[in-house]
Amino acid sequence: MSWSIFIQFYLWHNSLKRWVEQPLSLLSKLVVAALLGLLGALVVLGLKELGTQLDMRLRDREILLVIISESVPKEQAIAEIEGFETSEKYWNHLGNEVSTLFQTAAAAEMQTGKRIPVVAVQKPESHGMVDDFYLLTQGAFENTIMPFKLQNQRSEAWARPITGDMDILFRGRDVLVGSVDRLSGVLIGGFTRTTILRAGSVNDVQKIHDIVDAANRIEDKRMHVQSNLRILRELEKVKALQSRSLLLVSFLSSLVLGLVFGSLAWMEFREARYLLALIRSFGVGSVTLLVHAILENCMLAVGGVLLGFGVLELFVSQVNLVALKLTWLNSPDSFYTKEGCLLVLGAAFGGLLSCIPIAVGLRKPLGLVLK
Repeated sequence: MSWSIFIQFYLWHNSLKRWVEQPLSLLSKLVVAALLGLLGALVVLGLKELGTQLDMRLRDREILLVIISESVPKEQAIAEIEGFETSEKYWNHLGNEVSTLFQTAAAAEMQTGKRIPVVAVQKPESHGMVDDFYLLTQGAFENTIMPFKLQNQRSEAWARPITGDMDILFRGRDVLVGSVDRLSGVLIGGFTRTTILRAGSVNDVQKIHDIVDAANRIEDKRMHVQSNLRILRELEKVKALQSRSLLLVSFLSSLVLGLVFGSLAWMEFREARYLLALIRSFGVGSVTLLVHAILENCMLAVGGVLLGFGVLELFVSQVNLVALKLTWLNSPDSFYTKEGCLLVLGAAFGGLLSCIPIAVGLRKPLGLVLK
């Protein structure tokens, strides 16, 4: 045991002596590792910010908006009206804020002669209304009484600004709204049922599309879906690419470190090959020398990467990131989480790769080195 301790002490003492006598070799390794660590950290922070933005976008209630419309002809209208109570409940398990609107085939005629769509709602109170007629418009003051004619029947509606789901569906156009009970006589002439919901996830949006496709194919329905499914799938692909990019950055960093450290280690090994051969002639195994080289290079590689992390953390703490528009650099502590650990492991792997030339050199017979 004392012999082993002495050998290890001598090897580390020899390494320290070499670093003092050849500081450029030590600095080269540390600077290269620090630069790679710094660049890797910038990429990690950039990818992390990208992931945060993608998560926010994928959870955005508006991008998860789904509009399902179904045309109900006159001959099916009465049977469908009896099932209005279950219209919204059918989709509740796939989304929240579900509302169903029933646009009649008939249009209302205003005093100006303008014809506008008519929509029935099952529960007016859920839209902030009582059981009355409302003209949703941007062209009149709120609570102005607006006369209209619907199927030769004259009535009046209260003017209100168009907002919420109505605005999503009609995009600012005027629309007359009443309860299903008030408009049942008009609905039996046929209507278009439109369900507006905000899905819980991208998978729920896909399920909605699958359900509608199946209903159209099997039950001969006339349903159509509007959603951002294609965009959502593209965002998911980018998010998956973001995760793979982190692994690629770690691999490339370790590869570069392995090449640079390997070339420097090989030059150092060639200079010290006679000394190492003499040490081997005293009974010290090649494995011991190789393990020492691995520990030395891995220590320098990891130390250099951590030095790069420290430089960036110092920079972040000393400058105004908002003024420089670099707010995505505001969380350098993430280096010490999973993302940073991958870079550190990549550096250690690079140090391990750099010892391949040394392992090859140590296989050379002692006689060929000392002759």
